[in-house]
Amino acid sequence: GGIRTGGPYGGGGADNGDAKHHQQQRGSGGTSGEQFVMESPTERQAFKEFGRHFRQKENVSLEAAREYALSCLDASHPELYLPPATHWRVFLELADVAKRSNMIDDARSHYREACRLRQVASQGWLEHSKLEEECGNLDRCATILQEGLRHCTTNENLLIRAVKFYERMGDLDQARHLLSRTKHLSIDKSWKTVLEGALLEARVGRYSMAREVLKYLTHYVPWYGPLYLAHTKLERDYGSSIEAFSIVEKGLKELPRYGPLYFQAFRLLEKEDLSQKAFDLPRTMEMVSRADSISRELLWKVHLEAAQMQERAAVLAVQDNPKKLDLQTALQPTRRSYAKAIMLCPPNLSWKIWLASGRTEVSCGNTKGARDLFLRAYDSVSEKGRSTVLLECARLEEFCGDLALSRSILCKARQQFGNSDWKVWLSSVNLECRCGLRERAIAFAQEALNIHRGTGRLWAALIQLRHDDGELYQMKVLKCALQAVPKSGEVWCEGARIHLSPFSPTFDLQEASRHLSFAARFTPQYGDSFLEQLRLNMLDQWLIPLATPFINSMYDTFVSLCNSNNEMQIEDAYQFIAEHTKKAADVMKTQLQETKDPVITRDVLDTSELELRCSSADPNYGHLWFQCRDSAIDTAREVITQAKSVMADFVVDYSYLYIAAMVRRAGV
Repeated sequence: GGIRTGGPYGGGGADNGDAKHHQQQRGSGGTSGEQFVMESPTERQAFKEFGRHFRQKENVSLEAAREYALSCLDASHPELYLPPATHWRVFLELADVAKRSNMIDDARSHYREACRLRQVASQGWLEHSKLEEECGNLDRCATILQEGLRHCTTNENLLIRAVKFYERMGDLDQARHLLSRTKHLSIDKSWKTVLEGALLEARVGRYSMAREVLKYLTHYVPWYGPLYLAHTKLERDYGSSIEAFSIVEKGLKELPRYGPLYFQAFRLLEKEDLSQKAFDLPRTMEMVSRADSISRELLWKVHLEAAQMQERAAVLAVQDNPKKLDLQTALQPTRRSYAKAIMLCPPNLSWKIWLASGRTEVSCGNTKGARDLFLRAYDSVSEKGRSTVLLECARLEEFCGDLALSRSILCKARQQFGNSDWKVWLSSVNLECRCGLRERAIAFAQEALNIHRGTGRLWAALIQLRHDDGELYQMKVLKCALQAVPKSGEVWCEGARIHLSPFSPTFDLQEASRHLSFAARFTPQYGDSFLEQLRLNMLDQWLIPLATPFINSMYDTFVSLCNSNNEMQIEDAYQFIAEHTKKAADVMKTQLQETKDPVITRDVLDTSELELRCSSADPNYGHLWFQCRDSAIDTAREVITQAKSVMADFVVDYSYLYIAAMVRRAGV
């Protein structure tokens, strides 16, 4: 049930002439003629007018918009009545309004009516299935997708949605069965679906299969840039940097002005240069010179990226030879690249370069220069981005030790942008945390949540701040957070941390695993969830197998003593448990020290599934994630590898706490 090449899922291919023909009609393929919804110009104009008035009513209230839409479906209002051919679209709008009003039954009814009126339109089936999945009705969602595919047999959007749904359900055979529908279609009508199949195989670890399909697609659809990006990422994640770069070169030969491929090349070449300690980045800067051929709108980003690469290289060069180099001098090439970026950048975006160059000056201790650059950023930024500049200024003053000025800047930011930008509140919370003023940080977090109740990062911060109040209080805040933001991965991760704490009476590895599963699903870009999963795997696969015999032996001895004629007092029981726990912890620590290196180097701990999921998600933020990441260009697999050593040391150092928690859990 896998992907067969020689055609998409075993189907026929397209010759180079077909590929070139479709290069001129990008995005037009993928919908069969029987599924194309035909509407007359009059009908399209009528619905366009309806949409304009409908949005105006929405600005008044959702109820007003609903009443207006219903009147447009009523023939007794001839001045508003829309042509019957457009009614299915109106029902989709009504369903959306009902969904936002939390009237789920009404939304279902409207979606069903939209699907009945226009069965060959995929949009109704798509939205209806999303509603049922969000409500947790997975069987009903599957039924709707299957029914939709009976009417829209080869619609790419619906087919891809169904494939992703069955992948999430773990039914890969059904997902592959759906993909096999493309075998009778020419590649120009099915390449998007085949691409989704290749990505599915990559996500489940079938590297060779995904690689072959992506090679096939780049041969027959050479004009679609994201194909090369997907193939390059696959090779890079599996450590084939040479193969990844050859794919980039192949893509640039076909699409010499496709910017994202150049940025992918920069990352590959930077890692190669730095591995050889070529801190002047010769191959990378040669590629930067080649990127001059891309559109002028992207050219400034090339030089901004070059500046950041040169900054990273300068820091490493100084670390490698601190006696002969100083960072101030090593950053000169970086400054020249920033100057080129400024000259090429549109005026409305120049503030981003001033901000980035200011951060660079902070890194080398030039705080006066950083202030001047931040001031330029503030003068050139639009109102929308001004809060970002203010936060950067506040961090600079905190770095310089002027906490009063830093707080004043944050106060100004909260007054001007507190209702629109939650980040100004989070920065205030973090500042007070770093200053050790927990109560003040809690006050800011609570005030922020009164305005931005649906922001998971703020809830996660508040849960962390309540740590000193005890796990039970933390659990109370966690429940409130999950009611407000049930799909926040950061909040679910904090719940897992509570259950992973050996000090907590709620210590429970199974509950922690459940919380981390939700965290990774809802917010896959949050890296801390995957690193906490690594910690959990170490406890589950490494610590528990070593600790279980000690705990069982302790339990048997304790039971035999209790069953003896001598009645054991409660103080004696506590003493017995404490002595045996300490003895077990001492022996275990020695064993853990001896097995730590094999766990990391010889994969005694199996992290292949975790690495695969993390690589597919490609996380990009998280406090723990940044701590374990050596460089901004590290892949997810490399971060996991580096985290293994950090987590192993942690587990060894605090093994006695986990053993005590396991004994307590066994007693419960």
